[in-house]
Amino acid sequence: MSLFFRKIHADLYCGLSFFSRLPVQWLYRSDFPFSFGRAIWTWPFVSLLLGSLIAFFFFTASHYFPSPWIVAFLTLGFQLLLTGGLHEDGLADMADGFGGGKDKEHKLSIMRDSRLGSYGVLILIIILGLQVSSLAFLAQYSYKAIPILIIAAILSRMSILFPLYISKPARNDGLANTLKNMPLPATIIATIVTLILTFLLAPLLCAIAYILLATLISMGIMLFSYRHIQGYTGDILGAIQVFVTTGLLVTSTVFITLF
Repeated sequence: MSLFFRKIHADLYCGLSFFSRLPVQWLYRSDFPFSFGRAIWTWPFVSLLLGSLIAFFFFTASHYFPSPWIVAFLTLGFQLLLTGGLHEDGLADMADGFGGGKDKEHKLSIMRDSRLGSYGVLILIIILGLQVSSLAFLAQYSYKAIPILIIAAILSRMSILFPLYISKPARNDGLANTLKNMPLPATIIATIVTLILTFLLAPLLCAIAYILLATLISMGIMLFSYRHIQGYTGDILGAIQVFVTTGLLVTSTVFITLF
């Protein structure tokens, strides 16, 4: 296998194993180095796959269950099963750290604690409640919601890129620190693919609104994080993904008739 294809092979494994709990061990090759930064070009493709699986589950469930609330809860459960609750865990840790920490070091220490505090529980109830409510509303439109769920999956993960370029890691270790030096070509590919997919899946004005909203949410969380810990961590990046997903789903309850 040539060097080019070995890189692609390794990058796909990085992207799929990081963002999902899909059984991708067969992609693993121990004879080639992995790089989370180099694998950024795979993020929109991995997100497209995950979003498509979630959308297919949502569409299928909406035909078998008459209650949109059942469809919404099942879809959310499937999504958490598919991703392992990776981003939601980051959101809860961020809420606990920022809510209960006294200074930067104390906040970072709390965020590394595996125990779930009251702030984390409360933010999860609110955010996941908004997602379920939005999914229940979208379930009434069945197939029209399919591109929305795919766009949410793509833009929410690509929104993680903003802090990586504009801010800095809050600590010198951890996964987030390995992403601080990303190859420019990989980022350009990921950005172009994301824009193409978004404009293909949504009407022009909706696509622009989605991109702007995702950007604003990401930048807002980044600034909020910098105020607390002077940078970002993996938990902050996960929180951005959840907030952007929620914002796009809530906004889609207004945009759905345009699809």
